[in-house]
Amino acid sequence: MARRAGWLLLVWLVCASVQATVPEIPRFRLLGAGDGLPSTTIPALARDRSGYLWMATWDGLARYDGVGFKVWRHDPADPASLPGNVVQALHIDAADRVWVGTENGGLSVMEADRGGFRHFRQADHPQMGSDDVFAITSRGSDVWFGTFGGGLHRLSADGRITRFSASADAGSGLPSDNVLSLAFDARGVLWIGTMDGLARYDGRDVRRFALPHSQDAIVYSVTADGNAVWVGASDGVHRWSPQQRWVSPPWSAMFARPNALIAMASDGQGEYWLASQGGLWRTDGDLAPAPVNYDAQNVGIGRVLQTVLALPDGGLWVPVPTRGLAYLRSDWRRIAAFSPAQGLGGGLYRGISQAGADGVWIASSTGKVERLDTRRGHVTPLPHHAALLGELRLTSVLQDRHGQLWIGHRNGLIRTDPRTGAMVQWTQQGEHAVPDGTSIDWLVEAADDTLWLVTQMGSVQQRDARSGRVLRTIAKDDEATGLPDIEGIAVAPDGRLWLGGAEGMRVWDAAAARFVPVPAMGSERVYAFAFEHADRLWLHRMSGVEAWRRDAAGWVRERRIGADEGLPAVESTGLAVDPQRRVWLGTRRGLFRIDPNLRGSRALLRNFGVREGLLSQELNDRGLLMTADGLLATTAADGSVALLDTHLPDPKPVTPNLVVDSLQVSRGDSLVHMRVDQPLQLQPGDHELLVGTRLLSYENPLGNRYRSLLEGFDGGWVDQGASGERVFSALTPGRYRLRMQAFDAAGNASREQVLQLHVLPPWWRSPWGLLLFAVLGLLALAMAGAAYRRRVRRRSAWQLAEHKREVAEQASLAKTRFLATLGHEIRTPMTGVLGMTELLQSTPLDERQKGYTDAIQRAGTHLLRLVNDALDLAKIEAGKLELQQVEFDLHALLDDVAALMGPVAGKRGLAFHHGIAAGVPRRVRGDPLRLRQILLNLLGNAIKFTEAGHVSLQAVTLAPEGVRLTVGDSGPGINAEQQARLFRRFEQAEGAQTTARYGGSGLGLAICQELAVAMGGRIDVDSAPGKGTRFSVDLPALRAFPDAQATFTKEAAPVAPAREVGALDILLVEDDTTVADVVAGLLRARGHRVTHAPHGLAALTEITAATFDIAFLDLDLPGLDGMALAQQMRQRGLDTPLVALTARTDAEAEPRARAAGFDDFVRKPVTGDMLAAVIASHERGARAVGD
Repeated sequence: MARRAGWLLLVWLVCASVQATVPEIPRFRLLGAGDGLPSTTIPALARDRSGYLWMATWDGLARYDGVGFKVWRHDPADPASLPGNVVQALHIDAADRVWVGTENGGLSVMEADRGGFRHFRQADHPQMGSDDVFAITSRGSDVWFGTFGGGLHRLSADGRITRFSASADAGSGLPSDNVLSLAFDARGVLWIGTMDGLARYDGRDVRRFALPHSQDAIVYSVTADGNAVWVGASDGVHRWSPQQRWVSPPWSAMFARPNALIAMASDGQGEYWLASQGGLWRTDGDLAPAPVNYDAQNVGIGRVLQTVLALPDGGLWVPVPTRGLAYLRSDWRRIAAFSPAQGLGGGLYRGISQAGADGVWIASSTGKVERLDTRRGHVTPLPHHAALLGELRLTSVLQDRHGQLWIGHRNGLIRTDPRTGAMVQWTQQGEHAVPDGTSIDWLVEAADDTLWLVTQMGSVQQRDARSGRVLRTIAKDDEATGLPDIEGIAVAPDGRLWLGGAEGMRVWDAAAARFVPVPAMGSERVYAFAFEHADRLWLHRMSGVEAWRRDAAGWVRERRIGADEGLPAVESTGLAVDPQRRVWLGTRRGLFRIDPNLRGSRALLRNFGVREGLLSQELNDRGLLMTADGLLATTAADGSVALLDTHLPDPKPVTPNLVVDSLQVSRGDSLVHMRVDQPLQLQPGDHELLVGTRLLSYENPLGNRYRSLLEGFDGGWVDQGASGERVFSALTPGRYRLRMQAFDAAGNASREQVLQLHVLPPWWRSPWGLLLFAVLGLLALAMAGAAYRRRVRRRSAWQLAEHKREVAEQASLAKTRFLATLGHEIRTPMTGVLGMTELLQSTPLDERQKGYTDAIQRAGTHLLRLVNDALDLAKIEAGKLELQQVEFDLHALLDDVAALMGPVAGKRGLAFHHGIAAGVPRRVRGDPLRLRQILLNLLGNAIKFTEAGHVSLQAVTLAPEGVRLTVGDSGPGINAEQQARLFRRFEQAEGAQTTARYGGSGLGLAICQELAVAMGGRIDVDSAPGKGTRFSVDLPALRAFPDAQATFTKEAAPVAPAREVGALDILLVEDDTTVADVVAGLLRARGHRVTHAPHGLAALTEITAATFDIAFLDLDLPGLDGMALAQQMRQRGLDTPLVALTARTDAEAEPRARAAGFDDFVRKPVTGDMLAAVIASHERGARAVGD
């Protein structure tokens, strides 16, 4: 028996040594109006199937998802909104429907799709006794609700409402129609709390149920607890036990009115949270409940709490009247945070040291030294020397193995005995003074019963722990033994002293009496270090936390945990290793716990900050202490101190619930909200799809992490960080599968949520649209083929037409060239023919010979006229007919034509009439030569075809402007068929008959019409057989010019016989001997002296040997042509008139000849009269030269 007791004692001692519990100080996280809470008055809390937190408030119904609130309120324009904003009852049934009761608004329900409310009011349901619903509960498909003044009601699944009212019968019916609370126990019995007592419904009827001490006490709450029921009444708290009897706890009377119990919740471990008229309380069921200060100002004490809600994971939600809604983490017992509200003296605590088995010493910047009981949470100031210490700025504290307390400050060192108050001081002067005059930051006790201290400047001093005398000082500025910046000092388990700082790690070498570097660990700055055991050292650098192992060869790095495993690159304030061999790193971003997994797998990291229970996560330098029993103490920048139980296991792994909270898409100019419980289908043109998810884990919502993968779009999981929302700007048509997952702050993973997404294509990419496009494509191909064939045909036709046009142009050009060449070649021999004929006519001839020569002369002239007509026609066809635009006297031109043709008409016995109407302009602009050609041709035809009667030439004005010239005759006339052929080429009125009788080629009228058209006019014929013919030449382009205009061109009359001039010396340059003989003969016949040169060189020789009065030069000479010859003559100073004599017919010939130096231009063939006229026009110049 004694042996068994010994073992039990040993087990108890082991467990006690393992468990390092800390004082229980609940630390709540508060949500208020700034977080979106609509009201701080919260009568009820509930949790739905997904894990959302619902709250009834006095300004609407609110739902919290860990990030924000969604609020439902009354909207007069929406009948599906709440009846009012003061919500006083809330319940969520097994079907996930939300039931609420508003002040005098009846009962309202919102289905699981959260679309809107249906209402049950007394006006629509007369079975209801009141619209003031105070309590709601449910079982199965039935919903029960209690009203104030209207009794109890059951709402069946079919919509029928059954009412239960108060009864005068002492045993049956409700004690009162004012129902305050409802609850079903594990057996299915409904417990009913009223203003006048308790009742139960067992499935058959409602019966009153007496309380242990009072029959008619006010029952504020009934709470089912397994097989038991807790009742909060005006006379206290009572418990109906599973043994079917009343049990009143010893503290029942504490919760009698005015501190009546209104709500309670179990934490699942035998403890209860009590919400009363006096605030929040906590009890394990046997001990008296203790009030809970759920904010730093204790404002909850004395405030009425109407509800409390415990979550399955151990978390707790509690309303804080006038402040908001508070949340307590499930692992709240891990950390106990102390501030002045828990008894701290205040100031910044930089010194911390273990104080026995169950306490720590803390020293503040305000001179306070306090002992914090780590078991009970009591804070006890050092009982001695408060006035002296209060004037010092304390920076370090250490309790040695003898119980003496060493205190470092800015001006020196103090040793005191906490029990007796005995004290010794050392300052910067005197015997055993502290070094370098700066604050003492580190105090450590070595195994050899010595004390080592480190100053802010980096000096190190060793003292005897019993006497305090100085044994050794290593000054900062000592060249031989001086040290770099020091970040930490510690004694290893083997007793050796280590330093960490700016140049890595150093260890005390007693033989050399100095700290020597550890080369294997490098020279990178070490911010903090701690020994796990004698052969494993942990140290922290900016690059991460490193584990070093010592073996026979020395120190070897085993592991580095850095940013790639989630540890931020941050300066540390301290490092410690707990009994579970986990590393704790203090930083200004909170505490990091590192489970290193030295076997090589990824380290497990967890951060502890304000959301985990710390009052501040900015930890002080040197403010980290691991006690022997595994309790971690920290000090923070806000003056708080925290105790953390490293033995307390983490909450059991859970699977937090991830919900799809919202789906919305931009459609046109509007935002469309889509249901989350149905497959998602997007219309063509939809964009900016927003998928909102929420991980319903309330421990640390900001620490939740989200990721998603859209199959068919993403290449891998997309990390969304702390945001549960993801936006897809535009998705191509198709089917997608969106996978979503989240992790809570502890690393627990949710189940994947999968959303099927179908993006509809635009109609033109739908199957029917593609089919339509295929059909249209085939039609388009067919039409394109047809169009291509038509295009090929048109192109072929166009190419054929172009070919014909080119062939025609080439033929026309060839014809023009041929006619020009032919004309040139004909004019040269015609000069011989006509010239010789003229010379022959000047000799004595008999009548027969004279007839022969006249016939030759007529035939030659006719041939020359045919050639000229053909050349004109060729120019017109080639578009090379050039018209002059000069001013001339129209009246004079008409008079000249009449003077020329009148005698011809007279010879045929015809009368010739000539008239110019009033208004016909005198001065006009145009081509007088071509106009003369038209008139002479028309008058010639009129005279030729008229055998008797008259021929006339009339000129009248043409409206609105221009001139009409009319040639009329009294000839045989022309019928319509003949008129249609009249202006065709090589056509005459009666065809071959006309040609045989009158001669002609049939080109004259065709050329006249072409010339008239070129002048901007036309020729019309008006005739009938037997009535003569009238040709009208309409020329709108002949516009009048004012008389004040400058001089105008006077068209020369036909060549008339020139007056005789004296004999001249004439040079004739002609390569054709026949032409030369003709021209020379014609000139000699008129008495001139002619010198003939057959080519240009001969002509140059002649002008140097003799003087000539005038020279006739052929243009087409062999070797040196006429143009070059004229230039040579002018260059030699010859100013004799030069006349070009050529057979060329092109329009460019004359301008070029004049530019070359010629004074006149004559085309072959020539006559004596033509030559005489030319000589006469240059007679004055010739005489001057001859003189």
